[in-house]
Amino acid sequence: MVDGVSETWRLQWMTNPKPECEPNQDSLYCQCTGFAYGEAGELDLVRLRNGVEIDRLHLTPLFAGGPFPSESAVIRRWEIDYDKDPKDSQRQDFPLLVGKRPTVQVMEFCDYDHTGSKNEFYLQSGAVACHTEGFVVGVSKRNPRLHVLGTASSPGKPLYLSYGEWEALRGASGPVEVVDWMCGSHGAETETTVRLRWTADGITGSWCHYTCPPDRKLIDEEPIK
Repeated sequence: MVDGVSETWRLQWMTNPKPECEPNQDSLYCQCTGFAYGEAGELDLVRLRNGVEIDRLHLTPLFAGGPFPSESAVIRRWEIDYDKDPKDSQRQDFPLLVGKRPTVQVMEFCDYDHTGSKNEFYLQSGAVACHTEGFVVGVSKRNPRLHVLGTASSPGKPLYLSYGEWEALRGASGPVEVVDWMCGSHGAETETTVRLRWTADGITGSWCHYTCPPDRKLIDEEPIK
């Protein structure tokens, strides 16, 4: 519901999508976290009212512009079964088994911009070392056209955060600090957190780097731009 009117939002492939992190054993590893088992291609987000298109946003550049750039938009199609797939992925008919699973619901509408309306959703745009990040797209009272959420200082530039960081910001009524990269994770010698806050002008925050426990101390703090 947008301004009291029912709409249909559709993720629409503009080219025939190709398999990405397709059903096989390799897709169970970090580089496919959040993308397996998926598809890749040129992707648009389309809004329709009574079957008529009223708005469209080309999403592919948002994947290429992220911290872990991709040449195409990548969307998960089927879920991984971590209990069965490590063994079943060695079967020749494994892709057929996965293809029988329900299609993943990608758009989970929430009130990310704290306006009281659930008109935005999160899309993962990258993965590296089992760490994922993405952006939030939707409409708002301030901007009724499809757009991505940015910061107060750069509202037109997509803000890339992990799903957990976006969720923490969505549920917070004040400042929140979330661990982005833990000490020791894939050899990290420091801990990185992100401080976030909603203001009347948009999102503000900073990246903070700490020494590892037990003598955890702030090394530096860099504003989110």
